[in-house]
Amino acid sequence: MLFAEADDELPIHELAERAGVAQATASREVARLAEHGLVVTRAMGRNTLVTANWSLPWARDLRSILVQTVGVLGRLGAALGRVHGIERALIFGSWAARYSGEPGLPPRDIDVLVVGDAALRSVRRAIAAVERELRVEINPVVIDRASWTAKKADPFVAQLKNQALVEIPLERQ
Repeated sequence: MLFAEADDELPIHELAERAGVAQATASREVARLAEHGLVVTRAMGRNTLVTANWSLPWARDLRSILVQTVGVLGRLGAALGRVHGIERALIFGSWAARYSGEPGLPPRDIDVLVVGDAALRSVRRAIAAVERELRVEINPVVIDRASWTAKKADPFVAQLKNQALVEIPLERQ
């Protein structure tokens, strides 16, 4: 959770809630991880705040693997893979920029581009559970393949193609 999704410090009670475990279990596991240097903790009043230890030489690589498998990309890929008519799905905007290494503030939402003839309503329905689970707003846009592959792209498509795009690996059912 800390390496794949959280960019900030989390109190142990929130980490436990997100992970779906008892707070005592989360506290015990956090203590074990901190003992081995995988996470960093600090006391703030009666709360213990936890963050991933980003100074580890392999921390960014681990995040990349987790994001693609169980994090944002993995969850979106599983959800969107069930929607008929999606040829490709990509993340754009600030999330894609940060993922690609561009400096800036952590993203507050996720912009998703769907290429194909899927109904926007179906895409929104598919990602609703991911939004609730990750506690982040997801903004989908659907563009048909002809518009995406046109030699003379409309201004919005041209703008999309000139920024960071992160492919969502679709898990076809």
